[in-house]
Amino acid sequence: MARLIVDSRESRSGLAQLLAQRGADVVVEELDVGDYVLADGLAVERKAASDFILSIENRRVFAQLATLKATYARAFIVVEGNLFATRSSMAEDALLGAMSYITVLEGVPILTTGTTAQTATLLLTMQRHALEGLGYEIALCAGKPRDRLAQSQYLVEGLPGVGPTAARNLLSHFGSAHSVFTAQAEELRQVAGVGPKTVTTVREVLEFDTRGVSIPKPPAT
Repeated sequence: MARLIVDSRESRSGLAQLLAQRGADVVVEELDVGDYVLADGLAVERKAASDFILSIENRRVFAQLATLKATYARAFIVVEGNLFATRSSMAEDALLGAMSYITVLEGVPILTTGTTAQTATLLLTMQRHALEGLGYEIALCAGKPRDRLAQSQYLVEGLPGVGPTAARNLLSHFGSAHSVFTAQAEELRQVAGVGPKTVTTVREVLEFDTRGVSIPKPPAT
C-alpha cells in the first residue's frame, strides 16, 4: 500500500485518523509546503472555507501557491465547507474571481467538500487514481437510449460535427441510421444543418480503414 504523507500540523485535525481508519498507510512528517502528499509529486493543501477566504484577503494563499507549484508537479487545493455561507465580507464576485485566477491562471484546481468525511473519501480516491488510473474505460457516448428511434439518433449523433438537431434532420431525410451512414457526400449536403465541412469529415471517418491500425487504449485518469 502506498504511503499517504500528512503534515504534522494536520495530524491532529481528525482527518488523518479518519484516513487511517479507512485503511490508508498514513505517515506523519513535517512538510515544508502542502498538507497531504498522495503520490510522488502530487500534493494537496487543505483549507476550511473561512480560512481559504481569509488567505485570499491577506494574500497568503498566493505565496503558498508559488511554493506548492515549485515543489510538486501537481498541486490541488481542497476547500472544506460552504464558501458562500461564511461570515466573510468578501464580495461574491471577488471570491469567484480569485478562484478563477487560482484555477485558470495559476493552474491549481480547487476541489470542494462539505465534510471531513467527504474530504477523506476525496483524498483516497485521488490517491487511487494517481497510482492505478481509473480502472476501466469510459464510453465515448453517455447514456443508454431504450427505444429504436432514440438508439438511431444516438448512433447518428456519434458522427463528428453532428448534434441533436442535425441528427434528427438526417434521420428524417434518409429514414434510417443505415441510410445516413451509406449516403454519399452530395446526398448529405442536401440536409439542413449539415455543412460542407461536416460532410467531408463524416465521409472521411466512415471510410477510414482501421485494418492494421493500432487502436490505443485511453490514458489512465
